Amino acid sequence: MDHKQKTYLVGDGSDLHTKYGVVKAQDIMDSPLGGTLKSNTGIGFTVLEPDILDYIRKARRGPQAMTLKDMSLITGYAGLRSGSKVVESGTGSGLFTMFLAHVIYPEKVATYELREDFADIASSNFSRFGIENIELKLRDIYEGIDEQGLDAVLLDLTEPWKAVEHARSSLKVGGRLISYSPSINQSRQFAEVLDGFSYETFETILRHWKEPSMRPDTKMIGHTGFLTVARKISSGD
Repeated sequence: MDHKQKTYLVGDGSDLHTKYGVVKAQDIMDSPLGGTLKSNTGIGFTVLEPDILDYIRKARRGPQAMTLKDMSLITGYAGLRSGSKVVESGTGSGLFTMFLAHVIYPEKVATYELREDFADIASSNFSRFGIENIELKLRDIYEGIDEQGLDAVLLDLTEPWKAVEHARSSLKVGGRLISYSPSINQSRQFAEVLDGFSYETFETILRHWKEPSMRPDTKMIGHTGFLTVARKISSGD
């Protein structure tokens, strides 16, 4: 991390090259965590161990990715923990998949992606960061879900209502089905087929504050997506 709190991910044995100068790879490897190194221009860098948030920020991007605030909300509202059984669909670049894998470790995330080009990007991210508790399926979830007794099914799809019946069959009673949709029309159509579920729909807005004036930042993302959080309350028998 540099003096302006920008982070850099290194680990392939190469020197770190930045606009503030070069930090030698050997110096990084020899430094204790929290240690400060100087670039060849005299600028200080702090050595930290990367975590899942660093991986998400530095991952290769393809399609539009879900924001960290929505990843966190979905994970929290799904009640996920270590060992939870989860299916996700709409893998995209795999950023949310990596977040889920971190939360439910050592259990595996089963993620369904229809597009091979997106699956290739996601797979390269999983390999790059050494995340192994993911099963990536190049399949259309609208045609069915293999897994049973699930704690959660999480959807980031254009037509999430088409996956509801399969999710209903795969979820345990009390399990959660969550859909992330940029359009309220998608959310409404999804909600119309949630028989046997309790549910709510909402969105959240994240606003940063500037220091030292402590004024709200005028630049912000006004909308990312709507979350519909549903809980299976009937076995359907």
